[in-house]
Amino acid sequence: MSKKKVLIVDDEVNIVELIRMNLESSGYEVMPAYTGMEAITKTNSFLPDLILLDLMLPDIDGLQICQMLRLNEKTKDIPIIMITARSEEDDKVQGLVMGADDYITKPFSVKELEARIQTVLRRVDKAGMVKDKLLMNPNIIRYRDITIDTIKYEVKRGAEVVDLTLTEYKILKMLIENRDRVVPREALLDEIGIEKAKTDSRSLDVHIRNIRKKLEEGTDMEYIETVRGIGYMIK
Repeated sequence: MSKKKVLIVDDEVNIVELIRMNLESSGYEVMPAYTGMEAITKTNSFLPDLILLDLMLPDIDGLQICQMLRLNEKTKDIPIIMITARSEEDDKVQGLVMGADDYITKPFSVKELEARIQTVLRRVDKAGMVKDKLLMNPNIIRYRDITIDTIKYEVKRGAEVVDLTLTEYKILKMLIENRDRVVPREALLDEIGIEKAKTDSRSLDVHIRNIRKKLEEGTDMEYIETVRGIGYMIK
């Protein structure tokens, strides 16, 4: 069985070396990164099974890195455990909203960190088994009772076809492909071909409102959540 690969992103060399030594002795293959840019570069080349990402880095905030990785097709599914010296609940919640799978607060024991790593990797492995079954038909995207046929550009809720415009289809598809993560307004505007600087309207909000109406009409279900000041996420 091949070793699980872990990327450690932290600007404190002593912490990196301590974690590295313990993880390698437990059978992991470990790669260090000390800046945000280095983390992005090494994530794309090393393709780790899990990333330990410090919130406070000298060049790019850990939350921004998390968001960037989640919007990259190549790296969006890599699990991330956020390492933070902050104990404030808002920081932890924001990290999870941005796409982190777990967090751990400094100071922490290596034993606790390894337990969290094992838990997250087990969860990812189980999700991967489900995903492999769905990939038998790679043209179909499923989430809750929504099915998207990427060949027919067709959306169904249950057995019922939902009549979306092409723009609405693109927005919903992007949200579902980034499920459980916030998709920034800028990314959605770019997906539908609108430059933020060229629109003073709330056109994106109108599209979201139309999607909600078409999906939720006649039900008590809610599919899209507004994350104020950031963007939207599928529930």
